[in-house]
Amino acid sequence: MALFESSQSYAQGSGAIVAAVVVVVIIIFTVVLILLKMYNRKMRTRRELEPKGPKPTTPSAVGPNNNGSQYPPTVTFSPVDVHVETR
Repeated sequence: MALFESSQSYAQGSGAIVAAVVVVVIIIFTVVLILLKMYNRKMRTRRELEPKGPKPTTPSAVGPNNNGSQYPPTVTFSPVDVHVETR
């Protein structure tokens, strides 16, 4: 009977150790999450309070693509446009 009681207490002890490890991991995860939230909030307020510098003046485009728009021409790519031959 002593062997059975010893193994039972060992199982209960290892279960307690596993539970303690899980609790510690959850606490560490929570602390890291809170630190990241605080860092994100601090950086966002720093970016918002930062004085905006004067926008750099871009020279007007000279050439055949000058349509008076302030935005540079963009190329959009859609996967539907690609046609691959399969053999």
